[in-house]
Amino acid sequence: MSEWADNFARKHKIRIRYEGALPNNLPAFKLEDAEGALVLIDSTQTEERQNFGLAHEVAHVLLGHRDELQPEEESEANELASELMLPASDFVADSGLSLRELKEYYPHASFEVLGRRKLAYQQGVLTIIDNQDLTRRLFSDSFQAPPRPVESEWKCIRACYDTKSDIQMLEKELSLTATYVDEGRGVLRVLLWTEEV
Repeated sequence: MSEWADNFARKHKIRIRYEGALPNNLPAFKLEDAEGALVLIDSTQTEERQNFGLAHEVAHVLLGHRDELQPEEESEANELASELMLPASDFVADSGLSLRELKEYYPHASFEVLGRRKLAYQQGVLTIIDNQDLTRRLFSDSFQAPPRPVESEWKCIRACYDTKSDIQMLEKELSLTATYVDEGRGVLRVLLWTEEV
């Protein structure tokens, strides 16, 4: 059990129990019984994924969501989970930092959660590459960019994989920051933050 998860569960008066692998690769799952909400957490997942799973399930409780959740309820829970993990009152001032710097301030959150939250306050694109394949490309509300990385972005991503380290580049009017992440689970991830300069 992470200290963050323990404190978070206690603050929200939620019971938690660690289990082995949960169905469908879920990091956490909420049950209701006579004593209230119980969140089962997959102990085989990374600590950061467990933490987000817990925050997501607590968000469902706080939002009053019940069984057979709709896609919009899942989106609402994701948004609230991000706010619960990375409150705007703290995060806004730090949102201009690199993902690596943000991770130092918020070690309980994954790089992906940090990048997604950063998109709420900074104009840019978050590109996620797993094992050198494009996984996701997410945009802040008013930032315009192609749906797939352009050549300068791929150049930065390849350099990050080649050196197994974070890379920063300035290409034309773009600032590119690639963050290398190896969680030791067979997935080598690069998160590329692209913004205009």
